Amino acid sequence: MVSEKNIVILSGPTATGKSSLAIELCKKYKNIEIINADSLLVYREFNIGTAKPSLKQLGEVKHHLIDIVEPSVSFTAADFVSRVNHTIKELNSRNLRALIVGGSGFYLKALLYGLWQAPPGNLEIRKKLEPLTNSELYKQLLHLDSKKALQIKQNDRYRLIRALEILELTGQKPSQLKPKLQNNSQFKLWIIDRPDKDLFYHIEKRIDTMLQSGFIEEVISLRKTYPPTISPLQSIGYKQVCDYLDRKKPKGRKVPDGTDGLKAEIILATRQLVKKQRTWFKSQKKDFCFELDRDLPELEKEFENIYGTSA
Repeated sequence: MVSEKNIVILSGPTATGKSSLAIELCKKYKNIEIINADSLLVYREFNIGTAKPSLKQLGEVKHHLIDIVEPSVSFTAADFVSRVNHTIKELNSRNLRALIVGGSGFYLKALLYGLWQAPPGNLEIRKKLEPLTNSELYKQLLHLDSKKALQIKQNDRYRLIRALEILELTGQKPSQLKPKLQNNSQFKLWIIDRPDKDLFYHIEKRIDTMLQSGFIEEVISLRKTYPPTISPLQSIGYKQVCDYLDRKKPKGRKVPDGTDGLKAEIILATRQLVKKQRTWFKSQKKDFCFELDRDLPELEKEFENIYGTSA
């Protein structure tokens, strides 16, 4: 445990407004800084499609774990937990508090329940696996550890490579690894959500803003520098733009031509992500669940109970 004081993890489905809410909460206090828990915000250069906080927002409240690694570098859950613990200790040394903000389940799971007994990433092994297609990676894992393979989607390149990497480094099946249980009771998981109609409106508005802000141009620029197989380019939004640029149409579904079709595909993928996230959050032990904007006064009251009197 790195602090005796409670630390809120403000999480929930994508596009609920976690970042903006966190900034507004922290602006009322002088002693809180934000630690990012979104797996895409750690990468440099991936800005528009990740809805990364603006320079203005980053200036209003200090953020940590944003723009810290190159897009081609793996940043594991173990890396995340290590950086979070280090950051909290550093903040405590300056009599500051941390607020963790983000919705990446595998980061939060490691932080709340402990790390798996797995070795750190190995660049040489990853270079060897990188030329393989997702199908080839999946078949290899299915042969070596069928139980683990069945827990991973066939297009989840990051987790397929990580599983095969663990196998080669340890000689153990990833499905047999157990977590190192930790006393992480200091972390308080708060889930925020919105009614479907409200959330879907926010999703569409955010995607419109991304496209108008140069999302397609951002992807074109990134693809000139990085191979299409890197994890961030496989994420929601970026993958759809890549397919749009490659004129790749989904099978079994008619999509409008042009950017209207691209927008529809990103909306569909984002809604599917929301459904998956809600299922995961429902299965977790939560300290509070808030619906925005209905429960905002209650949320602000509970926030003050933990972080003290506003400035």
